[in-house]
Amino acid sequence: MSKSKSKSKSTKGLTSILKSCGLLDSAEKVGDDMYRMKWGSATVVCVARGSAIVAIAPIFDSLPKKSKIDNFYKRLLSLNAEMGGTASFAIQDDNSVVLQCGRGIDGLDPEELKLLLNTVGKFADDYDDILDKEFYQ
Repeated sequence: MSKSKSKSKSTKGLTSILKSCGLLDSAEKVGDDMYRMKWGSATVVCVARGSAIVAIAPIFDSLPKKSKIDNFYKRLLSLNAEMGGTASFAIQDDNSVVLQCGRGIDGLDPEELKLLLNTVGKFADDYDDILDKEFYQ
């Protein structure tokens, strides 16, 4: 499949699924195949690229102080285990911290997308404050 056909398929699919699960009205389109939504204090960006969809919640712009970094990494791994694979924390190339979840877009039904976005949004909203108090203050 050519890039343009793949791109238009994912864009139409993501918009359609967001509409079907009742989230399109609360989503702000911020780019091609990309929407932003708020969950409490967290922001979730939903992106469709080719055959995949990813929900990413930026948590922190940088890592904590060096004196706290080992415990921070241990805490993130522990939280990843608690979430049971439904979402996971990751460190980006620029040292920002995100919570993310993704899957293939083929066969994705509206309720599954809603669950994916709610999971990332809820965990991000809960853990951004907790981790901030533990490691950034």
